[in-house]
Amino acid sequence: MDQFQKARAVWIGNPREKYNQFAGFHTRLSLEKETEVTFKIAARSYYRLYINGEMAAHGPARSAKGYCRVDVIRRPLVGTCEIAVETAAYSKPEMYCNDCTMEPGMLTLEITDPDGKVLSATGEEGWTCGELLFRRSRVETMSHCRGIVEYYDLTPESFSWRMEGFTQRPVPAEEPDAYLKRRAPYPTLRRIPFPGIQSVCDIAPRDQEPKDTNLLLAGVVNQKWYGMIPPENRFLESLQREGDAPFTGKYREGIPGKGITVIPGRNPAAVYWALPASEVGFLDLTVQVEKPCVLDLISSDHLGRSGELAGNTYAARYCLQAGTYHLNTFEPKLVRYVKAVVRTNGKVQFQAPAVLDDTYPDEKRTVFSCSDGDLNRIFEAAWRTLRLNTLDIFMDCPERERGGWLCDSYFTSKGAWHLFGDLSVEKDFIENFMLTDPEKNWNGFFPEVYPGVRGADGDVGIRNWSFWLMLELCDYYERSGDREFIDRCRNRVERFMEGVLSLRGKSGLLEIPGSLFVDWSLSNSKAAMEPISVPVNCLAARMMDELGKLYDRADWRRTAEEMRGIIRGLDKGGIMSGSGDGAIVENTSGQIRLRRGECRTESGTALEIWSGFHLEDREYIRQFINAMGTCPKERPDPNIGRSNLFIGLMIRFDVLARLGRTEELIREWKDLYLEELRIGSGTFFEGVHASSGCHGFNAYTGCLIKEQILGLGELNQRTKTVRIAPHPGRLFWAYGSARCEDGMIFLRWSADQDEHVLDMQLLLPEGWKAEYEIPFELCGWLVWVNGEQIDWKTERGYVR
Repeated sequence: MDQFQKARAVWIGNPREKYNQFAGFHTRLSLEKETEVTFKIAARSYYRLYINGEMAAHGPARSAKGYCRVDVIRRPLVGTCEIAVETAAYSKPEMYCNDCTMEPGMLTLEITDPDGKVLSATGEEGWTCGELLFRRSRVETMSHCRGIVEYYDLTPESFSWRMEGFTQRPVPAEEPDAYLKRRAPYPTLRRIPFPGIQSVCDIAPRDQEPKDTNLLLAGVVNQKWYGMIPPENRFLESLQREGDAPFTGKYREGIPGKGITVIPGRNPAAVYWALPASEVGFLDLTVQVEKPCVLDLISSDHLGRSGELAGNTYAARYCLQAGTYHLNTFEPKLVRYVKAVVRTNGKVQFQAPAVLDDTYPDEKRTVFSCSDGDLNRIFEAAWRTLRLNTLDIFMDCPERERGGWLCDSYFTSKGAWHLFGDLSVEKDFIENFMLTDPEKNWNGFFPEVYPGVRGADGDVGIRNWSFWLMLELCDYYERSGDREFIDRCRNRVERFMEGVLSLRGKSGLLEIPGSLFVDWSLSNSKAAMEPISVPVNCLAARMMDELGKLYDRADWRRTAEEMRGIIRGLDKGGIMSGSGDGAIVENTSGQIRLRRGECRTESGTALEIWSGFHLEDREYIRQFINAMGTCPKERPDPNIGRSNLFIGLMIRFDVLARLGRTEELIREWKDLYLEELRIGSGTFFEGVHASSGCHGFNAYTGCLIKEQILGLGELNQRTKTVRIAPHPGRLFWAYGSARCEDGMIFLRWSADQDEHVLDMQLLLPEGWKAEYEIPFELCGWLVWVNGEQIDWKTERGYVR
């Protein structure tokens, strides 16, 4: 898609650094009257737009290797306007990164007036550029799979280029294969101020070894890169060898909640700020230093057990000469707590610290509330977790990786539709994967995480993550009705299916070499996975059947049924009969025989049921419901491996919802999530025992709350229908809303527990229809909808 009239891709000529190049570009506009100006911007890896020295945008939306998405920014401007763009092109020898493709740097920018007339364009006259050497290029990385930390050497004149420009002219850069439209919305960059100073302390060395696994893993995975980092550019380990100590200096607080002046005493000094809950964005503050100062900005979503914010790999270091600076981190941070450490002999003044919001711009038009305050807290945290992990793509977590992981996205995408009423991020997300070259990826599969890079082409990582992408594609069609997009994906999907079917062995099941994943637990062990994973084959059978329906491929559906028959033949009497997750192939006298292994897990069981197996086995299902999960009613079998949150428990929650087991769901949600909220980050974690984290797949819990408690099911844009199936349980009332392309849907109900009356009010957009499924628990109740009584016996039926 051609997005530009005149602009061409450019970069800086003869950069000093081979890896991690930072470049600035500048032009000047003169507008006689106020004009709404449009900026079309494409860049690698990331850019930041400044207008008259003020930050105006940060991007771009990420895209597949070889492609660039175009951000479109509109601003009213008048007079002389200084336009500057800061760009970062990240790279390292290992070429391993989960949040960008690490392709060579480039910038394409075109500025037009309301009539489409080009006012300025890269590749044309009027642009200057320069290498931004005040940011160090050879420094440590934020994690094993991200780019480098921020390490600056600044003077008060370092940012003058944003207003004055350079003397060097940009040079042509290689054009992308194509420019793509950005569908995902833009972050607001609104200021989220820290409400006040939490504490002031000294920073003193401690005789302790760093325990941050991020730091250790980064060095192991990126050995070549770490071998190139000069000793003077390493500082993360020293931060982790320090701790808080009683304050020995002097301080003076300015306007309450706005500023503070600090003079360190015997040691470096630190100032703490905190937000009520976690946010994601750019740290923003003004600092004035009397003498040369080293400023470390340390941020996190949690404190340690001692209440300290320890040094971590997401810190930003600024070496400042005397003067005043307005600082914005270039990298977004996951922030609830911030500690500013100053190393200087002079006075340091901080003013107005804040976070500039770099998340999905949700207006909270879709809501949920009920008479159970704990459920409301869980829903709010699921919404926040979704918002912090959604922007241009669905991210698994907003800081350690910021990667578009498959499987995570299957559940996060449901959250985006149900809690945001938006499909734009999902369409961009899926499109990125569909643009991958099947001939350069193992067996035509899809990368486990994308856009990213994983060394040599071909290594897709976790094989069965591609199955989740295919199931998400099928769900996307139901959500959107977007047949044109589905048909555009067909060739890539068919090439993938060729690769899948080539993996069928003599057993008749998929015999997949390489990495597989069921759950962060015993389920991922060799004993449970090898030589053939039954749960993964169950997932594959469901995927083939769904894809067969989507693309009218009867052969795929026949293969799915053949595999189902083989898997059903492995079962010999239910969950307590010794059937494990793995299948063993025995070849006796030329006869191929399959039998299950002995390693059984809850997550494997959940995935098999989720994929459509064992549903007729009442004892199997009863024991799954009552003897598994976070707080089982019955004594769990010690020989069955327990589930972790990612992804076994989330699959379990979905199965319980399908079975109509709402009371069990509520009990397990409270058992799991209220403890995570007690820890205090305000978001949900990756694992049951995690001490911190913010992982987007937990958004699906918010969906299930709306579907199972309120009864407002997922909206089907294709058929313009919505399932209504409330489960009041012990609640007295609930209300909520959802958004589709045709407008808003509102549902509220009140439950008279004594008289057994449920009174619902439902408002649908024109052309939409409700499909009622009155649950078993409401048998014998009077059910009213908009003043009319429903006879539950004549509706679609109840869930037994």
